Order: sequence, then structure tokens, then C-alpha cells
Amino acid sequence: MTRVKERNKILVVGYNMKGQGGKETVCRKLFDLLSTDCSGTDVEFLFIDDYKQGVGDVCDNWLGNAPFARINSSVANTKVRRFSFAVKLAGIIRRKKPSLIIAIDPLSCYISYFARVISMREFNIFSWIHTSLGALYKAVYVTKADFHLAISSGITQQLSKMGVSESNIFLVHNSVARARMLLPRPKGAASFVYIGRLSDKDKNVSELLKSLANVLGEWTLHIIGSGPDEPNYRDLARELNIDRRIVWHGWREKPWDYVFSEIKEVSALLLTSRIEGFGMSLAEAMSYGVYCVSSDCQSGPSDIIRESVNGELYPPGREDILTARLQSIVGGASLPDGEKIRESIEHLYDDAYLTRIKCALKI
Repeated sequence: MTRVKERNKILVVGYNMKGQGGKETVCRKLFDLLSTDCSGTDVEFLFIDDYKQGVGDVCDNWLGNAPFARINSSVANTKVRRFSFAVKLAGIIRRKKPSLIIAIDPLSCYISYFARVISMREFNIFSWIHTSLGALYKAVYVTKADFHLAISSGITQQLSKMGVSESNIFLVHNSVARARMLLPRPKGAASFVYIGRLSDKDKNVSELLKSLANVLGEWTLHIIGSGPDEPNYRDLARELNIDRRIVWHGWREKPWDYVFSEIKEVSALLLTSRIEGFGMSLAEAMSYGVYCVSSDCQSGPSDIIRESVNGELYPPGREDILTARLQSIVGGASLPDGEKIRESIEHLYDDAYLTRIKCALKI
């Protein structure tokens, strides 16, 4: 009698997510890719609902048909509450018997580590951090994981500085789907687009507005996204006398579909972040053949942008250099062919990404 091979069971553990960010996008992509692959792998999500986290409303629509559960605790003492999360997770581990856990934030690495001890089961814990470790609370807790899925070279370097052996770090990047169409460039006035959260703490959109204010010639900036600093940005645009050149589109569930249907032509995508984990909007833009100009922040963009091939980097805080880069585009500088831009990120497309993930997880 032939024995049926057991399926791999992956439990993705993390604190609640609001449902509109890049972390949700890549988590869903992992589920979709592994679910449609023939590797015999099941992926489930386990969310930690901490009433003191203060993330606001949580939306689970992004999960679609992905199975998930949620644990919570009303314990007031922080350390005891985390231990109670570990106890509850241990119960789920004993019941679900996962082959491995992927923890998507430092505290989840910490809780998963103690849950494994309590459950008395043997399996590996992988960290999968989605932003610069320097920006995270209790970042050192990531070292509780056995192995690490790094989405950028910057995060790889940060893990190494924390004492993690390079042999335990797998640089997997993030993935983007192959686009069927190229987005055309305008023949007249430049059309720039920003896609992302409107927050100066990390995205630094004020630097973008100040730089554009010094660009001569005809241009329009399309802003797709929402966030706490949108009113401040609108005020700043008026102060800089560029408000009539900016179109505020709000948050869109499928931003690139919206770009194709409503904006139609783009000269370049712009990113001025202080911190990133990867810079998903850059990769998505390039999949449509869109040129990119980005800050060379601590992690992410330098893994994606190849100078003069698919985009340009500028030093964070140097508005003068960003202005010069944008002025060149407005002035009609020759940009790389869209097809060449699309080809420049072959290593980021879903098939290559899935190969790296399966190799790292040994599935």
C-alpha cells in the first residue's frame, strides 16, 4: 500500500493588520503562489489581537479565501499578556501541527518561540519582516527565529549586525506579477505618480512636494493613497503654490488598474521614503515599464533600481538633487524603453520568487 505524503503546513503569525498595506499584499501573494503550486503546501494565518496595539479598525477582506484565526487577551500586564498569547498559540500548534511558522513582526517571533517551547513540538521559525528593522519596536526579538526571510539587502545587513549568521538569512525579495501591458508616457507635459501611504514619518511626501515646487515647466503629480498627513500635504501644496498641479485620487484597492483607466499616461513613479522594507510600488511600476525616481533609503530601493536602466536614486534629504532629476524628465530627457524596464526586474517576478521561497523553506 502506497503511503500518501503529508502536506506541508505553514502557519503565518503576526499582529493584526488594517488591511490596506503592502504587508497584506505580499502575505496574500505568498498564500496564492503556494496554494496554486504543486508542492503540497497549506498556508494559514494566525493574527494576534492586542487591545493595546492601537491599530484602529481591522479589515480582513484582503484574505479572501485564505484560512485564518485570531487570538486575543484582556490581560493588562504587557509581559503576562504576551505569555498568554504564547499559551494560546501553543494550543493551536498542538492542534494544527504546523511544519513551520513564519512570523511577520519581531513580537510574533518572540511569542512563537515561547509557544514552541510550551507546545513541546519541533519545527523551525522563520522571521519575515516587512520594513527596516531600525524602525521597529523590540526589533531584537527577531533573533528568536531560527531562520530569516529578508526582503531586501538592507534587512540582510541589519540582521547580520544583530549577530544572525549569514547562513540563516535567505534574501528572497518580494514578488510582482508579470504585466501584460506597458503604460505609455505622455508626449506633452510630464505626468508623475505617487502611490502609497500619506505619512511624513516614513513616506516623507513633503520632500516630494518641496522638490517639485522648484521644477520649471509643465507637470502634474497624481497622488494615489491616503493617510494621517493628507490635510498637511494639501496645505503645504497651497503654500508652495503647486496645488493646481496636484490631483488627489485617494486610496484605491487596485491602484494600477486605476492608473490605466483614469491617468492613462505616466512619465515616472516617485518615491521619497525615509524608510522602506522593499519598495513594492517601484517593482509594480517597473512591471508596467514605468521609470522610477526614488530616495536611496536604508533598505529596498537600491535592490530594485538600476541606474540609467530602470530609474534613478537620490540621497534622502537632498531636495536639490531630486529637483534636478525631476527637472530633467520635465525637460524631455530620453528615458529607457519601457520593455527594457520591464525586463530589468526578471528576478522579482512570481516564478523566480516562488523558487527562492521554496528553497529557503525547503518545501
